[in-house]
Amino acid sequence: MKHKLPRLLTAVAVGLGIAGSSTAAELELRAATIGSQQGIQMAGLNTLASHVAEATAEGVEVRLFHSGALGDQVSNIESLDTRTLDIATIETPITTIDEDMGILSLPYLFRDREHVASVLGGEIGDALKQRLQEQGYRVIGFYEGGFRHITNNRRAIETPDDLSGLRIRTPGSRQRVEMFNAYGANASPLPYPELYSALQTGVFDGQENPLVEVEASRFYEVQDYLSLSGHVYTVGFLLMNEARFQDLPDEVQQALLEGGQKAFDATADFGERADQSVIDLVEQNGMQVNEVDLEAFIEASQPLWERFTEDMSDEARELVQRIAEHP
Repeated sequence: MKHKLPRLLTAVAVGLGIAGSSTAAELELRAATIGSQQGIQMAGLNTLASHVAEATAEGVEVRLFHSGALGDQVSNIESLDTRTLDIATIETPITTIDEDMGILSLPYLFRDREHVASVLGGEIGDALKQRLQEQGYRVIGFYEGGFRHITNNRRAIETPDDLSGLRIRTPGSRQRVEMFNAYGANASPLPYPELYSALQTGVFDGQENPLVEVEASRFYEVQDYLSLSGHVYTVGFLLMNEARFQDLPDEVQQALLEGGQKAFDATADFGERADQSVIDLVEQNGMQVNEVDLEAFIEASQPLWERFTEDMSDEARELVQRIAEHP
């Protein structure tokens, strides 16, 4: 049976040499993100940290590290494994834990935010959490990475053919590289912290990211066109090492899970508000914004579903069908 929170935290405080402090939290959890201080990941982490502090009467502090201060997402997963990091925001690299999670990056799998919330908040979301828990990781909550759109310096993108020959940066995802190459681009991955400079110097013509990142990383300073393709919705995971999670008192576990749900709501609100505000911002800074021919992109994307899922498990392919048909 787990100790109750005050008793455990007293022991932790003594071990850390902070017993008797009336201001410092008795237990600190370290949380890291590659996102900027003003970005959507931090909106979620700030909400999580605030809820945990309130729910534990300031007994637990979630200490936040942003902008890749503790490494990229792959190294953050490794730090979860060694328990030198408690919480990490993980997006595309979730496939390094479970390749079947690549189903979430299928183009045009999610229709809108209502569809996302319904899928992740129900039995399908529970199934995704269970898969990761079986591999030693606890999902304390999902968060919105956002619908991804295309920016570039060459021309407005209205159909996949307009991507022909463009050098497009993607995350380190085989699927994403193959997707953009199938559209006709010359795509390759690059670590996110290096992206602004690569766009500024012309190493890449363009990139694809949610609108919140176009603002947070100031891509409007080095890009001329924003094309609203919405080709992928990035599901974010607030991830912990399962053993580390189980070591925590029940009260802290509950506070983290409640905070994780609040983080999802906060990031969804953040993303929705950003949709229009970012468009206004980039237009004010000289970018040209255009809608794309969605039917043309969806048609070009359909063969990719079979290609990307052919080596996945039957369970993963079943989940794809369930998500696609989910109301």
